[in-house]
Amino acid sequence: MKPISEQVVVVFGASSGIGRLSALQFAARGARVVVAARSVEGLDTLVDEIAGTGGQAIAAVADAAVFAEVQAVAERAVTEFGGLDTWVHTAAVSVYGYSWDIPPEEFKRVIEVDLLGQIYGALAALPHMRERGGTLIHISSLIGRRAFPLQSSYSAAKQGLNGFTEALRVELRQAGIPVHVTTIMPASINTPFFNNARSRMGVKPMGIPPVYAPQLAADAILYAAEHPVRDIFVGARAKSSACSSASRRSYSMV
Repeated sequence: MKPISEQVVVVFGASSGIGRLSALQFAARGARVVVAARSVEGLDTLVDEIAGTGGQAIAAVADAAVFAEVQAVAERAVTEFGGLDTWVHTAAVSVYGYSWDIPPEEFKRVIEVDLLGQIYGALAALPHMRERGGTLIHISSLIGRRAFPLQSSYSAAKQGLNGFTEALRVELRQAGIPVHVTTIMPASINTPFFNNARSRMGVKPMGIPPVYAPQLAADAILYAAEHPVRDIFVGARAKSSACSSASRRSYSMV
């Protein structure tokens, strides 16, 4: 795996939260970064911030739920920077409430962004990594291991994501494709995620305590870009969910 300073990195979902902080740190360590999200304003301010510190970054406006737009982000990285080494997928949405109170179209949107979007990211990146190698970093959640009430759509998406990455790892190994897959599973992280989530409960949602600093999640992402780790649990609460899987190769950021 290349040093970060020699990598071309895509961070999808980079306009805020964990994705934004990760993009800033990749650029600070010398990576050439493509930042992608739906928010034009968020991406523009991020690229300006990176440029202001001497880093290299370009923005690509895209919706994670539209494969053609995700694919265009990967192609942009290759066109602008000559390749693609690491794909980080942090884009996510959520809706809180009892399952029967959530309209079908909101269930669909969560699954499209949080599950299909992550799958689209892998499918878009892999053609550019098959020969040269690379790393896919997927952001799952503690909920990917232990479903929570009032978050049924998010739980379904994240547990589906874990199933996808498990299958993908085996397929890549059997096919001899030199691409590593890391699944990062944070506990509650202090980001705008909870402000942006839709609530069907009549109250603003909040993370299940303890809530951890986003720096821990960003540290995990950058670590995975240089080290072939299968799973990374961010926060002691997330780590405790891995106790039943102690034999699996994993790492934790606490």
